[in-house]
Amino acid sequence: MPLVLAHVLPQEQRGARSQLKGRSVLDFVQTIFGIFLIAHGLVHAILAAAPRPDIPDAKPLTFWTRQSKLLPGVGESITRPVAMVLWVVSTLLFVAAGLGVLGVPGLRDIWSGLTAAGAITSLLLLLLFWHRWLIVGLLIDLGLLLLIVVFNWTPVN
Repeated sequence: MPLVLAHVLPQEQRGARSQLKGRSVLDFVQTIFGIFLIAHGLVHAILAAAPRPDIPDAKPLTFWTRQSKLLPGVGESITRPVAMVLWVVSTLLFVAAGLGVLGVPGLRDIWSGLTAAGAITSLLLLLLFWHRWLIVGLLIDLGLLLLIVVFNWTPVN
């Protein structure tokens, strides 16, 4: 509100305008956060479709399915299905959480649990099939857990 109008408008209207402006900011933050969660989930699916960047001539759908350094001796016949379940579950949890933040009925009340479960599933996936490119995802997942579990932060009113 322009400074000049602040002195002309009655106190009630100034307060209502201030609340409306504050509400718009909260709506904006909520929308951005919901979109961010959906995008973070979709990145899991995109990486699943990608070839391994450190293997020459790697085929698509091999990013998550190589030998796990945390599970030495376990063959690809086991690691491939484990990887596929983890990336599908991570993707679905983050997309559902984002939709919940955006206000979808049935998901709105459980978005924080979905986000925490998605972050834990994603961390398990990242740690089992580590690649240096995944540091950003690791930091995002840890940040989400910190915000939601430790600080009990919520953008949803």
